Amino acid sequence: MVTRRQLAVAVFVAVFLCLPTTHATPIFRIGTQADWQTALSDGRIKPVPGPVFEQMVREEAAWPPEYQSATFFTPELYVMGSPWQGEPGLVMAWGPETPLPQDARMAAAWDYVYPQDPDLKNTVVEFSIFPPVVSTLFSLNIVDQFGNYREWIWHAGGPGEVPAGQWSTLVIDPVTGASNWPTFGGSPFIHNVPGSAFDLSSVTILRFDENITGGFSNFFPPPEGGQGLPPFWVWNAWDHVAVQPEPSTLLLIGGGLLALAGRRRRRG
Repeated sequence: MVTRRQLAVAVFVAVFLCLPTTHATPIFRIGTQADWQTALSDGRIKPVPGPVFEQMVREEAAWPPEYQSATFFTPELYVMGSPWQGEPGLVMAWGPETPLPQDARMAAAWDYVYPQDPDLKNTVVEFSIFPPVVSTLFSLNIVDQFGNYREWIWHAGGPGEVPAGQWSTLVIDPVTGASNWPTFGGSPFIHNVPGSAFDLSSVTILRFDENITGGFSNFFPPPEGGQGLPPFWVWNAWDHVAVQPEPSTLLLIGGGLLALAGRRRRRG
């Protein structure tokens, strides 16, 4: 049986997630083919130039060697023509014009750009990803208005790690750094630019990346929409990305809604 508290929380979540994502609210969800296409068309989602991503890594020693030694590319982004493994989503494809050594790592990234600079405290970040093969590295950066960021990195395919070749959902607490999957390479870590400190209340970008070895490029064809990509390119896919209220915050708000409803009933 659904309790009044659970019902209040569910109603609040449904209403809050349906609010427009302008005016600096941090809450949003992209999860359908139309959602992805709209966000790509209006510029909220955009590729990160390879040199920009490379500079980001070179300026912070906490990035693991697999990133420090990678070659960085500006990716192509497209929305799947039909669901991949049962899910719609965004595909990022990248790579060289000629083959690299099989053990060479190739990295690329894309950004979700907030229209303004919302406060991500009391939220959780959730996304679903399809790491195509083992030894895939992927990460999330939360970047503030000054260029400071907090970085999470995961590795796919090992025991206890995010599985390769299937969809997995990751949930991150931006405040504590907690993740529902084990992180990799000493992450999460924070990078601060001179003169400022990471400010979770002024976030402007969520940056998603992948880092994979070139030897896998011929082993997994891209989802529909990627025909004609160069033969030495690799790809990854994201099913949904969401920022939503942190569960304890939902309980507090749900409790407040119940109390308000109770007072109204008594007054009536």
